[in-house]
Formats: sequence, C-alpha cells, structure tokens
Amino acid sequence: MSEIKESLRDEATIRSDSSKYNQGTLAKQLIHEEINTAYNHHVIIDAIKNNRARDISLEPKVNKTSAIILGSGPSLDYSIQFLKDWKGGIFCTTSHALTLMYHGIEPTHIVALDPFCTYDEIKGIDWSKTKTKLIAHPGIWPSLLENWPNEILLYLQNLGDPTSFYATTQKRMYSHREDSGRGMRAPTFIYYIPTEIVVFSCSPPVQMFMAAFLGYGNIFLCGVDFAYHEDKDRFTNYTINSKWIPADNDLFKENSGTIAVKENKWEKHEHPFVKNDKMIKTNNGLFTDEIHLYYKKNMLSAWRLSNQTVYTTDHGSITEIPYKSIESVVKSQGLNVNKQTPQFISLAVERYLASVGAFVVEAKNGVKFIESDKPEFELLNYMYLMFGKYKCDTCTVIVQSNDIIDHENEECPQCKKGKLVHVAPIDIEYNINKFIRLINQAGGNTERSKWNLPERKEK
Repeated sequence: MSEIKESLRDEATIRSDSSKYNQGTLAKQLIHEEINTAYNHHVIIDAIKNNRARDISLEPKVNKTSAIILGSGPSLDYSIQFLKDWKGGIFCTTSHALTLMYHGIEPTHIVALDPFCTYDEIKGIDWSKTKTKLIAHPGIWPSLLENWPNEILLYLQNLGDPTSFYATTQKRMYSHREDSGRGMRAPTFIYYIPTEIVVFSCSPPVQMFMAAFLGYGNIFLCGVDFAYHEDKDRFTNYTINSKWIPADNDLFKENSGTIAVKENKWEKHEHPFVKNDKMIKTNNGLFTDEIHLYYKKNMLSAWRLSNQTVYTTDHGSITEIPYKSIESVVKSQGLNVNKQTPQFISLAVERYLASVGAFVVEAKNGVKFIESDKPEFELLNYMYLMFGKYKCDTCTVIVQSNDIIDHENEECPQCKKGKLVHVAPIDIEYNINKFIRLINQAGGNTERSKWNLPERKEK
C-alpha cells in the first residue's frame, strides 16, 4: 500500500456539486433508459395483463415490519452472517442478490435503479423457487425484465423536473386510452405506472423509500459505509459460474442420452483497498473519495425528506445516523429502538449539510435542498424568489413578483376574477435564524446583519 501524504483533504473541505453529478449521470444514462423503455414495453404490458406486474401502490402494505437496507460497503461482510435469522424485509440491489443467496438469505425485494442492472448479475439461481419480488422502472436493462420469473412492482423515477422524459414520454408510454365521451381524438389516459419515487443518486435512499412505501417501519442500514475500512474497498461478493462439462459417466450418458451436464460453481470476489494520494479523510478518520461523500450527502438528505426512523449497523462514514449493533437488531427483530422524531432527524441532518455547504429551505408545503458557498446572498435571494411566486386560485396562472411586498389575496392580473396565493408559503425569518445557527455550529461565522434584503423593483 502506498503512503498517504499529510496534505490529504478532509471531509469538511469537500463541496460536491450535485448539479454537475446529476447532469453527468443524465448524459450517460438517459439515452439507455429511453431505449430500454421501448424494448421493455411489451414485456411489462404483458406482465401487467397477466397480473404478474403492478404499480407499487397496488401492493398490499406490511404492518410496520422492520426492514434491512443493503449497501456495498465493507461492513456488509460482518453483518451478512446474522441476516439468516432476520424475519423482516431485506431490500438489496442486483449487486447483492447472489451474495445473499450464497449465505442462505433470501431477499424480500431486489430494487433496480441503474439502467445497467442486468439479469447476468443475478443468474444462476432459480428465482422462481423464491418469494423475492423485483422492484423496477421501465428504463432498466431488458434482460432483467425478460428473465425475471416472479412478481414485479413498478415505479417511475422522479428527478424533480415535470418536463423530463420520465414525467412525460415514459409515463404516457405505459398507459391505455379510454373514450372520454368526446371521441378518441380527446381520450382519457389511464396510467399503468402512476407512482413516482424521488431519486437521490444512489441505491440505498431509493431502497429506503420503497420500504416506507410498502409499509415497513424501522429501517436498518447494512453495508452503507460510503468509506473504506478493514483494508477493503467494498464487500466480498459471490457470483455463479455456470458452464457445461462433459459427462464422464458412460452409464449416465447411455441412460439419459446426455453428453454434458451443467455445473454451477460459486466464485468468491474480494476487493482489497489500495490507498492513493487522492483519498479524503472522513470526519471519523476513514479513507473515502468525493463520490462517496456525495452519496453520503444524498443519503442524509433522503433521511431528512422521509422522516423515517433509521439506524445504521455499520462502522462507516455516516456517524450522523444513530448506531445499533447488527446482533442486537436481529435479536429484537428491529423493534427495541427509539422512534426518531422529525425534529431529531432535522437537527442531525442539517448540522452535517451546513458543514459541507448544503441547506434545507423549509416552506409550508415542502422542503428544498440548496447548495451554496455564499448562503447570506444566495439563500436569501432564493427564498425571496419563492416568496414572490404566486398562482391564481381561479385561472391558475403563475405570477412572479420582483418586489418584497406580500401580494397574497390580491386580484389576479390576468383573469381579474381570482385571488393570488403563494405557490410555496415560506417563513423567511425562521429559515434565516436556522441557517445562522447551523452555520455557526458548523464552525462558520455569520450573523443577522449579513443577511440583507436584496434590492428589488416592481415589474
């Protein structure tokens, strides 16, 4: 292993640009998801008509049973030995499915997010003999849907853009038309897959959202490290090498007429960690890299959005989520833990986010995650833009005001009949006071006098 220079960066100095990562991911994956969506159409529609596939909202809910969420970090090597005694939900991806089966653990759900999730990653197991269900969107690799024998729960990705391919074209592709009474030139569209799940860049947040959507209660992370330790890059995984070998028994060949037999052999894959000078030191002293810290930021943001009770069983970089040993979790089946309040989650998450230049802007109808190195200017300007956005309660026109005056209940300038209402009602002073507190707690230096109102003019 190479020696690390003393100039190694630390976690608090990293400012990952989500828009850069998101744009890069979209550029690489969108064309594949478009093609996959077209290829998968007949497979999914046939499965829906045969009652083997359905929108995830139609799946019966479990009664607050606890669930395990799997990541690919080194901690999974230790945790996985205990999961044979787990009776709750087990959510994994195609990366973990075979390894679970090698250890005699049947996942309840395999979640497919990446468009490059293929059947090759899980082949070698007769999945029809399991109760495992696949959770997938129409843009995954066709081989996975073509070969999956069990039930499929469907969803669409929500990337926060109502004009995206996912929210428009893909959604319409998986629908059927009914006569609305005005003729087929103006039909009613019935969507086969109406459920949209918010996507946070990596698989664990999506698995967590799926578990909540299906009615699971307490969530426990296994292998969600986002760091390297135990001299491992990731968990030790197993695959099946299937090959035909000559039948060496003449009696067997004579009786069966077979000249070859299929041999399935488990293969072990270890992933040692090799240090390099580009590594980053986490707040708790582990080695990691920038993409993993970006994933950590997304995982914590998803926790803040979902307000689920989440514990980690790992020794990775996420120290903001409370720890419970995997032994105690399995022994109690995830029930012997304190419920986490929204206030507890908000404080734990937003303290960390502020330390890496990310903030949660709260409005009465939801939250927005904003990254900023100049919060006194950029966050304040963003909030006043939110404050100045109205819609008419009658004609629904959107009006953007450029002043700092509250125009709530004023007459709509277009229809002259309706009243203006805020699109995102927001308490700006509350948010400012919260940001000042968080920035100072994170080691920054800001005060109320720095948060000056932007100069605005009437339209």
